[in-house]
Amino acid sequence: MSMLSHIRKLLLCLAACLVIAAVPAMAEDDDDDRLDDAWEDAIGDQEPVLTDKQFALLNNLAFQAVAAKVCDGFTLDPDKFAAGIAEATSPAPDDLSDEDAETWKTAVLIRFGTSYGLLLAEGNDEDDEFCKNAKELKGDSEVPNVWQ
Repeated sequence: MSMLSHIRKLLLCLAACLVIAAVPAMAEDDDDDRLDDAWEDAIGDQEPVLTDKQFALLNNLAFQAVAAKVCDGFTLDPDKFAAGIAEATSPAPDDLSDEDAETWKTAVLIRFGTSYGLLLAEGNDEDDEFCKNAKELKGDSEVPNVWQ
């Protein structure tokens, strides 16, 4: 076999290795993009349903609920969690009919569930980083938490 044949085989092997190594990296980027797109779809039109404060409070509650599910050392306190949900959903818009008020409550619960689901996906995908963030949040005395 000539030296040129050896070089061609080596280059072919290197190219194959690059393709094999690149596929998982591309898949990770696609996953990140899918979650970014999912978050955009989920929260892009939330403004008419929640105030900015309510939105932040519900996302914080969803994050803490997921940390209790995904991370060791985190347990939800049911009373604190219920109080947090009550705070995050008050005040409800006062100019709604009874039927519209029920629709609003449903929309808020769907919004919470959507955040919870997306955070579950993120937490399970990057649990070390997610749990590190949860520990930092738990140690921050300025952020109310609903853990025991």
